[in-house]
Amino acid sequence: MKNKWLGFACLLPLLSGCNDANSSMSASSDTVSKQQIDTIITNINKQYPDASNELKQNALNTAVRAIENLVFVKGGSFEMGDFKAPCEIPSRTTNRIDWSPDAQCLSSPLSTRKGADYLHKVTLDSYSMSTYETSFMDMEWMRKINGLPVAADKMDGYHVVKGEVIERGSEDYEYLLTRRKNQSARTINWQQAKDYCQWLGNLTVLPFDLPTEAQWEYAARNRGEKRYYATNNGYLQYRNGQYFNPNTGYYIDYTDDEVNAGTSTEDQIGQWPANPLGIYGMSNNIREWVNDWYSPTYYQESLENNPQGPKTGKEKVMRDGTGAMTIDRVPNKLEEDRYYPSYSFRCSLQQKIPAITLN
Repeated sequence: MKNKWLGFACLLPLLSGCNDANSSMSASSDTVSKQQIDTIITNINKQYPDASNELKQNALNTAVRAIENLVFVKGGSFEMGDFKAPCEIPSRTTNRIDWSPDAQCLSSPLSTRKGADYLHKVTLDSYSMSTYETSFMDMEWMRKINGLPVAADKMDGYHVVKGEVIERGSEDYEYLLTRRKNQSARTINWQQAKDYCQWLGNLTVLPFDLPTEAQWEYAARNRGEKRYYATNNGYLQYRNGQYFNPNTGYYIDYTDDEVNAGTSTEDQIGQWPANPLGIYGMSNNIREWVNDWYSPTYYQESLENNPQGPKTGKEKVMRDGTGAMTIDRVPNKLEEDRYYPSYSFRCSLQQKIPAITLN
């Protein structure tokens, strides 16, 4: 994992980004200014005056890290939706497709049912996207300082124990801290994802929020390129996977160095290569919540400039998923019956300039 982890204390008085000696919290950063860090500290002290120093420090670390991990995405125009694929794929696997102008077949058999078959022009302002999905630990610091229960199910073997929560300090909790520390946060509903991003906004005074569906797809496809997967090369290359080379007539196996995706929902954040924008995990078997309500006909009525999705609805859009192509969209009910490992999210910054230019 390539996060820029924060220093917990000021080792030298002149270290850039360190805070006043009379503060119980401190942090240093190569990209986040002392002024911004001081703003976060002030807000934490105002919002959580009775919280322990440990909780305040971890809230500070989480907020600063969220700013550090933003990737600026320059705005532009692209065709959103299923941009078609060859009817006969030369590699003989849907994990390795090259787009061509004469592509005639839908790249996903579910595109028509979900309304993604309606290709439409979208123009976006610039924004920023989190490099990583939100981690279990960052979600836990937010929930702990707000007096919320752990975002995980109480389990009895493979069965969820209804009506019970995992107590902090218990063996189950210690197991979670060890096992899920660097895994994506799980959610039981859309609101949990929304609340986390807005919590970051409250601490940083920056417009953090969930990305829109259009922003998510634009970033996943490297600013709207005709890529089928949000990986380093646009293909899904699994361990022990192979593809057919029509030029030689032989199947070719991927080497360990070429593997760029896994099949598990419990991979570590940042485990596989990023897409060309430097964003990780947008084709990793984990669905991500976005802000938009879902409608199968929305693409037909979408605004061209900065679409926000339908005004109302009964389901929210999730993107990515188990081996799904980046153009796939998944409608999902607002509330689930448990914390599924394949339901997570990442935050975005809804402003036209990078966060660090404000410092």
